[in-house]
Amino acid sequence: MTVSSIRVTLRRLELLMLLTPLSLAGACSRSSAETATKAAAPEVAPIAAKLVVAREISIPRVLTLSGSLVGADQAQVAAGAAGKVLATYVERGSVVKKGTPLARLDARMLNAQAQEVTAQVESLRAQQAQAQLDCARTQQMFDKGAIAKADFDRSQTQCVTAKWSLAGAEARRVQLAESLRDTDIRAPFTGMVVQRSVSAGEYVRPDSPVATVVSTDSLRIELTVPEADLATVKMGQSIEMRIPATGGNTVYHGKLKYIGPSVRAQSRDGIVEAILDNPAHELRPGMFVTAQIALGVQTVVGVPRTAIRKEGIQNHVFVASGGKLEDRLVQIGDAQAQDVPVVNGLKAGEQVVENATAELHDGVRVK
Repeated sequence: MTVSSIRVTLRRLELLMLLTPLSLAGACSRSSAETATKAAAPEVAPIAAKLVVAREISIPRVLTLSGSLVGADQAQVAAGAAGKVLATYVERGSVVKKGTPLARLDARMLNAQAQEVTAQVESLRAQQAQAQLDCARTQQMFDKGAIAKADFDRSQTQCVTAKWSLAGAEARRVQLAESLRDTDIRAPFTGMVVQRSVSAGEYVRPDSPVATVVSTDSLRIELTVPEADLATVKMGQSIEMRIPATGGNTVYHGKLKYIGPSVRAQSRDGIVEAILDNPAHELRPGMFVTAQIALGVQTVVGVPRTAIRKEGIQNHVFVASGGKLEDRLVQIGDAQAQDVPVVNGLKAGEQVVENATAELHDGVRVK
């Protein structure tokens, strides 16, 4: 190292020693200023809030269930006869009265068979009349000993055979008459067509499904009840229902008519049903239903409506404890005349702010 470089290094060290005390002094002065500022910050003043005591109130105890509407009667209408479909008269969604034609089958072959059987009946009727005359003559001749016993027995057998042959032909004629009537396939009751299974030109058998008709004059409400609540459900209990598809504002009333005898293994719930009249046909099978069954009266905590602050789906109340407010999330029920029932999150006797305004928050002091 040269003499000149040594001199430069020493000069730098002297400058660094001169600047270090100044930096330390500046840092100390800033720290002191911040401490003074914090010390001078004013403490948040307590707010004035009117407190009320959460009290016990009695409200109806209800069991809330969900389910769907089902047609009180539902039939998969069969053809009843064999033949080609000539025409269909309904579509899915059609409202039909009892006896309304759904479809028509080609009846030409059945008409021909019916005419043939009618001719057979008339022929056999004439044969039976002749056989009865022959039987009467052979009876007289047998009584006089003019014919052998074998000839008499043969004549009597022919009389009986003619009688039963005529009966069989008449039964066949009735059967064909019923089949002819079945070529006009009609609705078995008033309702709605939810499915049409055939079209013109198809060939059907007597057991072929033609259409599915569901009764809409009255509907069954099929509800699922959790296993733990099945013991509280009884036959004849009143039930109130709302149907979201109709706006949810109309309350429908009914009574439980059926309670399932078993619990479903997979879902661990049971099925109960009620009947709902539907004269205006405004309700449709398959609609979603929410229902409530009255189970008596229960005691819960109640607070004024204004003590509840709603934030989205959450409900808040502010409880005064130790001179400060505690923000609590609570579960509430349906509002009563004056108070809102608090199902969970609050105890009777606790003090809450009567008017839960937006300025309230957790930890603020109250006076």
